[in-house]
This record gives sequence, C-alpha cells and structure tokens, in this order.
Amino acid sequence: MPERRFRRLQYAFNSLLGEILLWILTLLMLLWAISVVMTYQVADSLANMPYDEQLANEVRGLSRLVAIQQGRVTVNFPNPAREILHADSKDRVYFQILGPDGKLVAGDRDLPPVDPPEAVDGSKVLFRDDSILDDEVRVAYSFLPLIPDREPVLVQVAETRQKRLGLAGRIISGVIVPQFVIVPIAVLLVYLGLSRGITPLQRLQQELHDRLPSDLTPISVSGIPSEIRPILEALNDVMVRLDGNLEAQRRFIADAAHQLKTPLTGLRTQTELALRETSPEAMRRGLEQVAVSAENLSRLTQQLLSLARAEAIGGSGEDFEPVDINELVRSVAHEWADRALARRIDLGLESQGRPLWVRGSPFMLHEMLTNLLDNAIKYTPPGGMVTVRASGDRTDCRIEFEDSGIGIPVEDRQRVFEPFYRALGTGTDGSGLGLTIVKEVCELHRGTVSIDSTATGRGTLVRLSIPAAV
Repeated sequence: MPERRFRRLQYAFNSLLGEILLWILTLLMLLWAISVVMTYQVADSLANMPYDEQLANEVRGLSRLVAIQQGRVTVNFPNPAREILHADSKDRVYFQILGPDGKLVAGDRDLPPVDPPEAVDGSKVLFRDDSILDDEVRVAYSFLPLIPDREPVLVQVAETRQKRLGLAGRIISGVIVPQFVIVPIAVLLVYLGLSRGITPLQRLQQELHDRLPSDLTPISVSGIPSEIRPILEALNDVMVRLDGNLEAQRRFIADAAHQLKTPLTGLRTQTELALRETSPEAMRRGLEQVAVSAENLSRLTQQLLSLARAEAIGGSGEDFEPVDINELVRSVAHEWADRALARRIDLGLESQGRPLWVRGSPFMLHEMLTNLLDNAIKYTPPGGMVTVRASGDRTDCRIEFEDSGIGIPVEDRQRVFEPFYRALGTGTDGSGLGLTIVKEVCELHRGTVSIDSTATGRGTLVRLSIPAAV
C-alpha cells in the first residue's frame, strides 16, 4: 500500500504570540541601533558647534595680528597672548601662520598646511578634521589675501577633540540610557496587549474542545475580531460541507444496506427452494437462478466498492498515471463483445489511429467505461446497435456511447446520476449505481458527462470529456 502523503503548513514557531514578540523585539532593536547612530551624529554636530565658534574667534583674532611690513608678513604676537592661546586643561591647542611662500611665520610646524580655494574670502573661516602626531584634531583656518598677485597668508588654529568627545558622550548618554528602560517596558506592554488580543482565540479553542465529535453546527462569529473572522467563516464552511458529506454517506450506507439485503434474501430463498427439490432438473433450474442472483450480487458489490473508492480518492490524484483512452476503450469493447453477440447486438467501435493520453487511474477509468457499456447493452433490445467512439485533440479526450435502446426521458437525465435512482418503465434489473460511478469517476478526472438523444431520436447518447495529458 503506497505511503500516504500529507500536505501541511510549516511555521517557524509553535507560538504565534512568541513569533510576533520576536519580530517586534527585532524591529525595536533595529530602530534602537539606528537611533544610536543618528544620536551620535547629532551629538557630534552639537558638540562641534560651540567649540568651532571658539576656534573661529581665535582664527579671527590671529588674523587681526597679521600685517605687511616692507613686503614681508609680520605678526604682532606678544608672549602673554601665546600663553593664553595654549592654555587649556583638557585639549592641546595648535596655531600656525604661513606666508605666501609657504614659510612658517609663527606657530607650530606640526600643523599640516592646506591648499587655498579658487576664490579666497578673507572674512570666511573654514573647518576640517585632521591629525597631528596621531592625535585627532579639529582645525579652523582662514586665507588672507594681503599681497596682490601673491599666494594668500594661511592662518589656522587646531584643537584636540577631548572636550568635544566628552560633550558628545554626555549627549548620547542622556538620550540612549533612558531607552534601555523604555524598550523593555515597550516589549512588556506589547506582550500584555497581544495576550489580551488572543483571548478570543483561547475562548474559541475551548469551545471547539468542549464540542461533541458529531456536532458540526457553525460557530458563532459574534464578538470575534475581524482578523480572525475570515478563518472562522472558512472553518464554518468546511464544517457545513463536511456535514453534508457525512449525511450523504449515511444515506448511501442505508441505501447500500437495503440494496444488499434484498438480493441476499432472494439468494437464500432460492437456495432453500433448490434444496427442497427432488427432481434433478428442477434442482438444476433452481441452481441456475442462484447463479444468476449471485452474479448480480457480485456486480452490485463491485459497483459499491468502485463508488466508495472513487469517493475516497477525491481530488488527490495520488494514483494517477498516463492512460491511453484509445487503447482502454478498445480493450473494454473487446471484453463485452461476447455478451453483445449473445444478445444479437451490433457492437461497433470508432477510434483514432493514435494514442489519446489522459492522466488518471486506469482501474477507475476502466470501471467507468465498463458501466457505460454495460448500461448500453443492457437497455438495448436484441437486434439493436451500440457504438463506442473515441476522439480527441491537444486539450480534450472525448468518448461517446450511442445505443438504439429505450432511451432516458429528459426529466430523468440529471436524476439518473443519483445513487440508486432508476427510471420507471425500463423493465430491466439494475442497482442504480452505474451512472453514479460514471459521474464520480469523470469528475475525479476533472471531466464532464452529459446525456442526449441520438440523431434518430431513439436511444441514448452519453458524452464524456476528459482533459488531455500535457
């Protein structure tokens, strides 16, 4: 017996609440990291603003001390002013004044020079980040166009970044540290909110748990959140369909029990009568009747099993394989040729000379064709005609069973597909399951079946259409 395959939904977590909390926590941590980066950038900018202004004032002060005497750059820079410029408890301050020829006029040689811009504005102070002896520094500088047609004088003041880093750190601490408290509180509040939000799911779980297995009545959607309501409505729809299927199965089982009970009772009666006979000829006739009844009972049992199997397979298609309808029709026609000949019925076969492939169950398709041919021969009087046709193209395979029998009234052409339904006035024994099996198998293979009158107006024409295999 082939192993049954189950389709299942895969979830990364067993707890929906845990999965939502993890996603929220992940997003919060991502936002927190982005907040840290942005806070650092803002804090660095805020820390630079007051100290940059101080450096700019020092550059402007130095610029006012620079003069031109006899074509040379001079700086009136007394020593007390130098001491004030270098006085800082945390950072070291550098200054430098370079003449047009790039020579040091005053200040520190370690401060790296910088090229002048294309348009020199002596009133403008520029800023850059640089390094002196592996120390990161912030540099404010200005170019003074003091001598016409000569390179401008460079005045720059640099300061290490200790005070700036300290101020930026205090700003970041003031913003980030409270977030270490806010984030856990936010996660806790989200957890409490989600726990309260899934309360309807817990009530629904308890309601389903308390139900009897036979209770398939729809669940009330009153008070159910709108996000859960579509799932509950779909579940109600499944239970309605399941209840309908179970009811159909109960009716089928009751009808099948009745249909089996009747021939079994007749078979037992015929056997008892045959045993009472003393004449060999009478006993033989009785046994022949028993054999006919046993054959009919065997056929009925086979049909019941075929119908149950078709319903059990449903739409799974697990046992499907490529089937040549042309060859299968020819095989079934050969199997029933002797019976047709015994009833003096002209059995004809019209088929294409190439395979007609469909994807399906060979056993179920054979049972469907057997039931159609059985009905056609059974309800066609001796001397009549039954024709089987098979044709198709790239999209569909079509099968027709045409007979010159008693026909089916228009008002009964839909009801004959119901289990155990038999049209009145046929005068022929039957179980009423043949066309039911045909419809079940045809729909199992995503096909259609219809009943029409023949071109002559007498007899029955059954048409089948099954999608061709790609």
